[in-house]
Amino acid sequence: MTTIHNPNNWHWVDKNCLGWANEYFQERLPKVRVASDNHTLSVSSVKPVAGDCDVTQRKGKVRCIFDLQVEFVVQIDQDGSVSEHTVRLVEFEHDQQNFEFEVTGDAEKRALVRTHLVPEARAVFERFQNDLLATFESELKHNTS
Repeated sequence: MTTIHNPNNWHWVDKNCLGWANEYFQERLPKVRVASDNHTLSVSSVKPVAGDCDVTQRKGKVRCIFDLQVEFVVQIDQDGSVSEHTVRLVEFEHDQQNFEFEVTGDAEKRALVRTHLVPEARAVFERFQNDLLATFESELKHNTS
């Protein structure tokens, strides 16, 4: 006789995915690069991601809950002069669609980062939740047949 420990996927099942989230941003953000007339902006490094990132399953439904702090360094090469600026996503949460990026540096450099690089970086953050769920859904959802 087989014992079913979680019949019909009714009980909570959790998986801590913070390590996966860190790898996700370490891999994808450094690929963000934008070239324009007299400048090139690129993500040169990503600091370790902090916060909480879990995928949960309850009553047969898989959901993710995350509240992350993501910080990365952008390098601006403008007419041969190179500068670095820190970009921080103020609150990156599972139920939030508006992202607020803080950028260090003078007003001109902040404007360059916000205008040219942030839209490209935003695309990485917009894909995160779907990629997170797709990666862990089958692992958490047990076959009920």
